[in-house]
Amino acid sequence: MMRSMNCLVIDDQRIFLDLLASLVESFPEIENVAKAYCVQTAKEISERQNVDIAIIDLSLPDGDGTDLATTLVKNHPDIQLIILSGSAQEFICPSDLQHAIRGVIDKTDAFEALRHCLNTIIQPAHQMLTQRQKEIYALIGEGKSNKEIAQQLGSAPSTVETHRKAIAQRLNLSGAELIRAATLNQQLQNID
Repeated sequence: MMRSMNCLVIDDQRIFLDLLASLVESFPEIENVAKAYCVQTAKEISERQNVDIAIIDLSLPDGDGTDLATTLVKNHPDIQLIILSGSAQEFICPSDLQHAIRGVIDKTDAFEALRHCLNTIIQPAHQMLTQRQKEIYALIGEGKSNKEIAQQLGSAPSTVETHRKAIAQRLNLSGAELIRAATLNQQLQNID
């Protein structure tokens, strides 16, 4: 299984920042999500901890997101960057950042595009589930019991329980953690 990763999300719109952080936290592979509202806070966080992924808004109140990205790459050479912009199509990537930038996302399409970009970087374990396990994972996320899932899928409850244990093992989650991750994943699938 992939090692746990740390992500830094930088955006000056606090509600948007909290929503982005929630999306990132839905990936079990992300161990820690730090949030920053400005360049200065992002730099301070970056100096205190390792950052594997940074999601950066280009327009920040105390500086430019591109300059911040350059600083983050200097401090964390293996960092992977996702750029957020209200005018993403106008973004011109500086040559010194080309190796680190994995996506440029227009804020109007942010959630679906960010989910897709993170899936590409992280390759989440829940994508490695079998088709039946994905169905069961989604139904767990809807709050259904093993019995309800079995009825809906035309399976025995014991078969659903076997799948549930296999899913928990593959995602490296306990029972309660599995329910939380599945629920959050399902909620994020419904954002749009």
